[in-house]
Amino acid sequence: MLYLTGIKLTTEVYHLEEHDVTNNPSSAVPGPYATNGNYHRREPDKMAVLSETYGASIFFRRWAAWMIDFILIVFGYGGLVYFTAKKVAETETPNMGMVVILFLVGSFCYYLLLEGLTGYTLGKFVLRIQVVNGDGRPPGMIKSLIRTLIQLVDTNPLLFMGLPAGICVLVTPRKQRIGDMAANTYVVRARDLGKVSKRKTGIFAGAIILMTIISIVFAVSLISTLITQIVKPEVFTSKDSQFAVTAPWNWSRDNSMNEEADISIKNEFTDRYLMVLSEPKSDFDSSMTLQDYKGIIEDHLVSGITAPELGNPSDIEINGYPAIEFTLKGEVEGTPIMYNVTTIETPSHYHQVLAWTYASRYSRAQQELLKIRDSFREMNML
Repeated sequence: MLYLTGIKLTTEVYHLEEHDVTNNPSSAVPGPYATNGNYHRREPDKMAVLSETYGASIFFRRWAAWMIDFILIVFGYGGLVYFTAKKVAETETPNMGMVVILFLVGSFCYYLLLEGLTGYTLGKFVLRIQVVNGDGRPPGMIKSLIRTLIQLVDTNPLLFMGLPAGICVLVTPRKQRIGDMAANTYVVRARDLGKVSKRKTGIFAGAIILMTIISIVFAVSLISTLITQIVKPEVFTSKDSQFAVTAPWNWSRDNSMNEEADISIKNEFTDRYLMVLSEPKSDFDSSMTLQDYKGIIEDHLVSGITAPELGNPSDIEINGYPAIEFTLKGEVEGTPIMYNVTTIETPSHYHQVLAWTYASRYSRAQQELLKIRDSFREMNML
């Protein structure tokens, strides 16, 4: 925990081996077709024969795989796009039009490239099912493009909740959705393919696992952000109930940071901390100014850290009250720390609002710390 010494001046299917479809293509039942008026016989696609042996279980596998992909794309890739756009824009709210465009393009390429080159998506890889052509190999980019374009309609949750795809898989003999029928592709269990196309699968397996990990990380970040915005924040009042700050739900009070602090809170999970120390003006000489108070606080903080680096002070307002803000970087017990220090003058008090975290995390924490700082107010303003 990063503690700071403050001062007061006073956070069902059968196995392929049973049917011998892959290893013995001649066992497939031939079917007729016409050429120049003469009827000949040919064998149907190996995967068509295999798909006809499947029951309803393949539908549930496909549905579960789609759900995994949907969650990872929306929260994982969506989180990546959002946070990247936010970082580039360096504003609280990024250009949402650009975010939506990048999200849609990336989502389209996700299915196009992964299914075209490997036959897998992250969800299909987890459920051990694969998109293949008639020979049991990854379908390639042309077939994948056809499937992905039609997927915008038959599995789009915003149009028909994916019902067209689900109904087709359940009622068609080969368990195909509209996109499969148009592209002549099939979704089969990976174990039924035997040795077919496993070489390519092995090449991309590592990349798929890496994408999964990255998606999960950004999914957690985005979900946490959404929860923070939705869940009601908590109001932390001073010991004398005269002043308060508002912080997200995942912040908690910690009076052990500094016994003299009127408000001391933390987000222990992200190592972010904030304290408020308030002093009555009556304890000072009548000639004391906010600038003088800031100078005394600055000198005290600088003396308590190693290799201090002071930022330029700025005159600001906090809820209509005059304030002076500055940053201070230094080492505490060998650990680089970054502080944001704000001195505030109210009619009856001088206040210090000290917010800090590890120096390497300050750029990510700054917005949240300043938002809590800016919530500082007298209780009669609530």
